[in-house]
Amino acid sequence: KKYLGLEDELYPEVGKEFVKMNSGDYVEVVLTGAIGTAKTTLAIWTTAYQVYLLACLRNPQQTFGLDRSSEILFVFQSLNATLAKQLNYDRFRSLIQTSPFFTEYFPFDTKINTECIFPHRIIVRPVSGQESAAIGQNVFGGLMDEVNFMEVTQDSAKTVDGGEYNQAIALYNSLSRRRKSRFMKKGKLPGVFCLVSSKRYPGQFTDQKALEAESDPTIYIYDKTTWDVLPKENFSGKWFQ
Repeated sequence: KKYLGLEDELYPEVGKEFVKMNSGDYVEVVLTGAIGTAKTTLAIWTTAYQVYLLACLRNPQQTFGLDRSSEILFVFQSLNATLAKQLNYDRFRSLIQTSPFFTEYFPFDTKINTECIFPHRIIVRPVSGQESAAIGQNVFGGLMDEVNFMEVTQDSAKTVDGGEYNQAIALYNSLSRRRKSRFMKKGKLPGVFCLVSSKRYPGQFTDQKALEAESDPTIYIYDKTTWDVLPKENFSGKWFQ
Protein backbone atom coordinates (compact mmCIF):
# COMPACT_ATOMS: atom_id res chain seq x y z
CA LYS A 1 0.00 0.00 0.00
CA LYS A 2 2.88 2.37 0.72
CA TYR A 3 4.38 2.09 -2.74
CA LEU A 4 2.03 1.53 -5.67
CA GLY A 5 -1.11 0.25 -3.93
CA LEU A 6 -1.68 -2.43 -6.55
CA GLU A 7 -2.03 -5.49 -4.32
CA ASP A 8 -5.64 -6.06 -5.44
CA GLU A 9 -4.80 -5.65 -9.13
CA LEU A 10 -1.78 -7.94 -9.30
CA TYR A 11 -2.13 -11.36 -10.93
CA PRO A 12 0.08 -13.83 -8.98
CA GLU A 13 2.04 -14.93 -12.06
CA VAL A 14 2.71 -11.33 -13.05
CA GLY A 15 3.98 -10.62 -9.54
CA LYS A 16 6.40 -13.54 -9.72
CA GLU A 17 7.75 -12.30 -13.05
CA PHE A 18 8.17 -8.77 -11.70
CA VAL A 19 10.30 -10.09 -8.82
CA LYS A 20 12.55 -12.00 -11.24
CA MET A 21 12.99 -9.00 -13.56
CA ASN A 22 14.05 -6.78 -10.68
CA SER A 23 16.21 -9.29 -8.82
CA GLY A 24 19.39 -7.42 -9.75
CA ASP A 25 20.53 -10.18 -12.10
CA TYR A 26 19.31 -8.47 -15.28
CA VAL A 27 20.09 -5.22 -17.08
CA GLU A 28 17.61 -5.71 -19.94
CA VAL A 29 14.11 -7.18 -20.00
CA VAL A 30 12.47 -8.13 -23.28
CA LEU A 31 8.67 -8.30 -22.93
CA THR A 32 6.92 -9.95 -25.85
CA GLY A 33 4.26 -12.57 -26.58
CA ALA A 34 0.50 -12.23 -26.67
CA ILE A 35 -1.60 -9.10 -26.32
CA GLY A 36 -3.01 -8.76 -22.80
CA THR A 37 -0.14 -10.35 -20.88
CA ALA A 38 0.87 -7.21 -18.93
CA LYS A 39 3.98 -6.42 -21.00
CA THR A 40 3.76 -2.63 -20.84
CA THR A 41 2.41 -2.77 -17.29
CA LEU A 42 5.46 -4.72 -16.11
CA ALA A 43 7.79 -2.30 -17.91
CA ILE A 44 6.15 0.69 -16.20
CA TRP A 45 6.24 -0.97 -12.78
CA THR A 46 9.90 -1.89 -13.34
CA THR A 47 10.75 1.71 -14.16
CA ALA A 48 8.94 2.86 -11.00
CA TYR A 49 10.90 0.34 -8.93
CA GLN A 50 14.21 1.44 -10.43
CA VAL A 51 13.36 5.07 -9.57
CA TYR A 52 12.60 3.89 -6.03
CA LEU A 53 16.02 2.22 -5.77
CA LEU A 54 17.71 5.49 -6.75
CA ALA A 55 15.54 7.30 -4.19
CA CYS A 56 17.18 5.14 -1.50
CA LEU A 57 20.63 6.52 -2.31
CA ARG A 58 21.93 9.48 -0.34
CA ASN A 59 23.81 10.84 -3.36
CA PRO A 60 23.06 9.00 -6.64
CA GLN A 61 25.40 11.14 -8.75
CA GLN A 62 28.34 10.48 -6.44
CA THR A 63 27.50 6.76 -6.40
CA PHE A 64 27.83 6.58 -10.20
CA GLY A 65 30.74 8.97 -10.60
CA LEU A 66 28.75 11.89 -12.03
CA ASP A 67 29.02 15.54 -11.06
CA ARG A 68 26.17 16.66 -8.79
CA SER A 69 24.55 18.83 -11.48
CA SER A 70 24.10 15.84 -13.82
CA GLU A 71 20.66 14.41 -14.50
CA ILE A 72 19.96 10.68 -14.22
CA LEU A 73 17.43 9.96 -16.91
CA PHE A 74 14.75 7.34 -17.55
CA VAL A 75 13.36 7.56 -21.08
CA PHE A 76 10.06 6.36 -22.52
CA GLN A 77 10.49 5.88 -26.25
CA SER A 78 8.10 4.52 -28.88
CA LEU A 79 7.37 4.92 -32.60
CA ASN A 80 7.01 8.66 -31.98
CA ALA A 81 6.85 11.15 -29.11
CA THR A 82 3.03 11.21 -29.01
CA LEU A 83 2.75 7.47 -28.44
CA ALA A 84 5.58 7.50 -25.88
CA LYS A 85 3.69 10.10 -23.87
CA GLN A 86 0.13 8.82 -24.23
CA LEU A 87 0.73 5.08 -23.89
CA ASN A 88 3.54 4.92 -21.35
CA TYR A 89 4.56 8.19 -19.70
CA ASP A 90 1.02 9.26 -18.78
CA ARG A 91 0.38 5.84 -17.19
CA PHE A 92 3.63 6.06 -15.25
CA ARG A 93 2.87 9.58 -14.01
CA SER A 94 -0.66 8.62 -12.93
CA LEU A 95 0.70 5.61 -11.05
CA ILE A 96 3.31 7.65 -9.19
CA GLN A 97 0.82 10.38 -8.28
CA THR A 98 -1.21 7.87 -6.24
CA SER A 99 1.80 6.37 -4.44
CA PRO A 100 2.21 7.39 -0.76
CA PHE A 101 5.95 6.78 -0.95
CA PHE A 102 6.49 9.00 -3.98
CA THR A 103 4.08 11.74 -2.89
CA GLU A 104 5.39 11.93 0.69
CA TYR A 105 9.08 11.03 0.49
CA PHE A 106 10.23 11.40 -3.11
CA PRO A 107 7.79 13.68 -4.98
CA PHE A 108 8.23 14.99 -8.51
CA ASP A 109 7.42 18.55 -9.56
CA THR A 110 3.72 18.38 -10.47
CA LYS A 111 3.82 21.86 -12.07
CA ILE A 112 5.79 20.41 -15.01
CA ASN A 113 3.73 18.17 -17.28
CA THR A 114 6.28 17.26 -19.93
CA GLU A 115 8.48 15.19 -17.60
CA CYS A 116 8.72 13.98 -14.00
CA ILE A 117 11.58 15.72 -12.17
CA PHE A 118 12.33 13.98 -8.86
CA PRO A 119 14.86 15.05 -6.19
CA HIS A 120 18.57 14.60 -7.06
CA ARG A 121 17.75 15.47 -10.69
CA ILE A 122 16.32 12.04 -11.39
CA ILE A 123 14.08 12.57 -14.43
CA VAL A 124 11.53 10.44 -16.28
CA ARG A 125 10.91 11.79 -19.76
CA PRO A 126 9.01 10.74 -22.90
CA VAL A 127 11.12 11.26 -26.01
CA SER A 128 10.68 11.07 -29.79
CA GLY A 129 11.41 8.05 -31.94
CA GLN A 130 14.68 9.53 -33.21
CA GLU A 131 18.23 8.35 -32.47
CA SER A 132 19.13 11.86 -31.33
CA ALA A 133 16.28 12.07 -28.79
CA ALA A 134 18.53 11.30 -25.82
CA ILE A 135 21.84 12.55 -27.21
CA GLY A 136 24.29 13.75 -24.57
CA GLN A 137 22.12 12.54 -21.68
CA ASN A 138 22.77 10.11 -18.83
CA VAL A 139 20.26 7.36 -19.63
CA PHE A 140 19.90 4.99 -16.67
CA GLY A 141 16.82 3.02 -17.73
CA GLY A 142 13.27 3.21 -19.03
CA LEU A 143 11.47 1.47 -21.86
CA MET A 144 11.20 1.21 -25.63
CA ASP A 145 7.70 0.24 -26.75
CA GLU A 146 6.34 -1.31 -29.97
CA VAL A 147 9.83 -2.30 -31.08
CA ASN A 148 8.52 -4.93 -33.54
CA PHE A 149 6.40 -2.27 -35.27
CA MET A 150 9.19 0.22 -35.85
CA GLU A 151 10.36 1.33 -39.28
CA VAL A 152 12.52 -0.93 -41.45
CA THR A 153 13.53 0.77 -44.72
CA GLN A 154 15.76 -0.42 -47.54
CA ASP A 155 18.10 2.04 -49.30
CA SER A 156 17.47 4.60 -46.59
CA ALA A 157 18.92 8.09 -46.50
CA LYS A 158 18.99 7.73 -42.70
CA THR A 159 22.02 5.45 -42.92
CA VAL A 160 25.56 6.52 -43.75
CA ASP A 161 25.91 4.00 -46.60
CA GLY A 162 22.34 4.25 -47.90
CA GLY A 163 21.58 0.69 -46.77
CA GLU A 164 18.84 -0.73 -44.54
CA TYR A 165 17.55 1.45 -41.71
CA ASN A 166 16.06 -0.44 -38.78
CA GLN A 167 14.55 2.03 -36.32
CA ALA A 168 14.41 -0.40 -33.39
CA ILE A 169 18.06 -1.41 -33.73
CA ALA A 170 19.18 2.20 -34.22
CA LEU A 171 17.30 3.45 -31.14
CA TYR A 172 18.39 0.50 -29.02
CA ASN A 173 22.06 0.90 -29.94
CA SER A 174 21.94 4.62 -29.19
CA LEU A 175 20.40 4.15 -25.73
CA SER A 176 22.51 1.10 -24.90
CA ARG A 177 25.74 2.98 -25.65
CA ARG A 178 24.66 5.85 -23.41
CA ARG A 179 23.82 3.54 -20.51
CA LYS A 180 27.14 1.73 -20.74
CA SER A 181 29.28 4.84 -21.24
CA ARG A 182 27.75 6.64 -18.25
CA PHE A 183 27.06 3.91 -15.72
CA MET A 184 29.05 0.74 -16.37
CA LYS A 185 31.71 0.16 -13.73
CA LYS A 186 33.99 -2.90 -13.63
CA GLY A 187 31.75 -4.68 -16.13
CA LYS A 188 28.60 -4.11 -14.04
CA LEU A 189 25.66 -2.07 -15.36
CA PRO A 190 23.02 -0.86 -12.88
CA GLY A 191 19.36 -0.35 -13.69
CA VAL A 192 16.99 -2.20 -16.01
CA PHE A 193 15.94 -1.21 -19.52
CA CYS A 194 12.73 -2.71 -20.94
CA LEU A 195 12.07 -3.57 -24.60
CA VAL A 196 8.37 -4.12 -25.24
CA SER A 197 6.27 -5.38 -28.16
CA SER A 198 3.72 -7.99 -29.12
CA LYS A 199 4.82 -10.38 -31.85
CA ARG A 200 4.57 -9.47 -35.51
CA TYR A 201 6.82 -11.56 -37.81
CA PRO A 202 9.62 -14.17 -37.57
CA GLY A 203 13.06 -12.66 -37.08
CA GLN A 204 11.66 -9.49 -35.50
CA PHE A 205 13.67 -7.39 -33.05
CA THR A 206 12.46 -9.29 -29.95
CA ASP A 207 13.39 -12.59 -31.64
CA GLN A 208 16.90 -11.25 -32.18
CA LYS A 209 17.13 -10.30 -28.50
CA ALA A 210 15.85 -13.74 -27.47
CA LEU A 211 18.70 -15.34 -29.43
CA GLU A 212 21.15 -12.95 -27.78
CA ALA A 213 19.78 -13.90 -24.35
CA GLU A 214 20.80 -17.53 -24.92
CA SER A 215 24.43 -16.46 -24.44
CA ASP A 216 23.86 -13.38 -22.26
CA PRO A 217 22.45 -14.14 -18.77
CA THR A 218 21.80 -10.45 -18.07
CA ILE A 219 18.87 -10.36 -20.55
CA TYR A 220 15.51 -11.59 -19.24
CA ILE A 221 12.90 -12.79 -21.74
CA TYR A 222 9.22 -12.46 -20.82
CA ASP A 223 7.25 -14.29 -23.55
CA LYS A 224 3.83 -15.38 -22.32
CA THR A 225 0.44 -16.52 -23.53
CA THR A 226 -2.74 -15.29 -21.84
CA TRP A 227 -3.23 -18.66 -20.11
CA ASP A 228 0.28 -18.40 -18.65
CA VAL A 229 -0.59 -15.13 -16.94
CA LEU A 230 -4.31 -14.79 -16.24
CA PRO A 231 -5.93 -16.65 -13.31
CA LYS A 232 -7.36 -20.09 -14.08
CA GLU A 233 -10.93 -18.93 -13.44
CA ASN A 234 -10.72 -16.94 -16.69
CA PHE A 235 -10.71 -20.22 -18.66
CA SER A 236 -12.87 -23.34 -19.03
CA GLY A 237 -10.16 -25.76 -17.96
CA LYS A 238 -10.55 -27.65 -21.24
CA TRP A 239 -7.78 -28.01 -23.81
CA PHE A 240 -7.71 -28.64 -27.56
CA GLN A 241 -5.00 -29.35 -30.11
